[in-house]
Parts: sequence; structure tokens; C-alpha cells
Amino acid sequence: MKRADVLAVLVGGALGAGSREALMLAVADLPGGFPLPIFIANMTAALVIGLVAGYAAARTISRGWVKLLLMTGLCGGLSTFSSFIWGTEQMLGDPSQRVTATLYLVGSMVLGLLLVWLGYGVGERITWRRRPTVA
Repeated sequence: MKRADVLAVLVGGALGAGSREALMLAVADLPGGFPLPIFIANMTAALVIGLVAGYAAARTISRGWVKLLLMTGLCGGLSTFSSFIWGTEQMLGDPSQRVTATLYLVGSMVLGLLLVWLGYGVGERITWRRRPTVA
């Protein structure tokens, strides 16, 4: 891995983690303990990673650092598996939140997968309009 690749991951990770923290401060958990900020962060990252992967597959993004910046860095910093699992574990420990915990766990996995598929499909179809060159 080149230094530029590491720098791309670091920059993307900082942007993703900063975005996640801003989301954590701006969005409250739902009544019943459903961790909405983490859910939104993880679902957004799933959609973005699908978009970038689909676009890359269809257009063959030539610069590997772009994928590293967005997929590894940004999405890795924005999404958070450890907080997802910790929130689920905390809810499962409270008998009154077990249904919410199950919905959170299954909903996150199913919707996350659907968003990756959706993003991939949209990413494959993205076209950038170029201005005609003046001769």
C-alpha cells in the first residue's frame, strides 16, 4: 500500500467518524431505546458503499485511492459495527426491550443489505454529462 492510499483512508475515516459523531449529537434515540443515530449512520454507509461499488464496477474507477477514501475510509468511519452490537446487547439485557433489540438487529441487517444492492444498482447507472468540447 502506498502512502497516498493510507492518507486517503485516514482522510475518509476522519470525515466519516466526524459525520457519525455529528449525527450522534443531532439525532436522539427513539422511545424504547432504539439507537436511531447508529441505525442512520450504518444505513447511510451501506448505501454509499453500494453506490461507489456499483459505479466502480461499471466504470472501472482507475484511481484506487478514490475507492479507499470513500469505501474504506468514509464508510468505515461512518458505520460502526461495535456500537451496533453494543446497542443490541444493551437492549437484549432489558426484557422490556427484547422486541426492539430483535427489530433493530434484523432490520439493520436486512435494510443494510437492501441499501447496498440499491446503491450498487444506482451506481452502475450513474452517468456524468460532459460538456462538449469547443473546437
